[in-house]
Amino acid sequence: MDKKGGFRFIVEEVFTIPGRGVVVTGKVEEGSVSVGQEIGFLGTDGKWISALVIGIEVSRRLVEEAEAGQRASILLEGVRKNQITLGTALMEVPAAPVPPPSPAAPQPAYPPVVAVPSEPSLGKAIHPPSSMWRTVLFIVIGILIILAILYFQDKWDPSKWDPRKMRKSFQLSAISNQQSAIGGIQSVKKL
Repeated sequence: MDKKGGFRFIVEEVFTIPGRGVVVTGKVEEGSVSVGQEIGFLGTDGKWISALVIGIEVSRRLVEEAEAGQRASILLEGVRKNQITLGTALMEVPAAPVPPPSPAAPQPAYPPVVAVPSEPSLGKAIHPPSSMWRTVLFIVIGILIILAILYFQDKWDPSKWDPRKMRKSFQLSAISNQQSAIGGIQSVKKL
């Protein structure tokens, strides 16, 4: 933690890694943040929300600390994705309680305590969930739809496939195309 100034991080992207936590991506504006540090932010309801940093990735490398000016992905434990919006400023847990934004909203005396993560969650790379399976699924469904359309239009019947007949039909169609081209040339010569 930087002793000269407070930590400040602006959130540019938020996603969840199932079983690990919430990842926020953005830029460290001031100070520094390290693994194991408790940070927080004002939620959309105006309440202080605390989270524990359990992983930091800078330039696709796991690091123990991110400093001012660096773009980083921070893995947080103790928050949900819907509690963080784009543009949210993450900061150090204040020494004094955060004053409520309005007198109607009661505030706890101190930010809530966050549990320490288990050892297996520390040191793993931060990656968003893959959407490759969806792409493969859409391709397979598309191929099946095309084959069903061809089958019901009687243009595709695997039981009638015979490589010898197919070869002959291709040869016959090539010969008929040549004959029609020759016929067209002869009719042009006659004119």
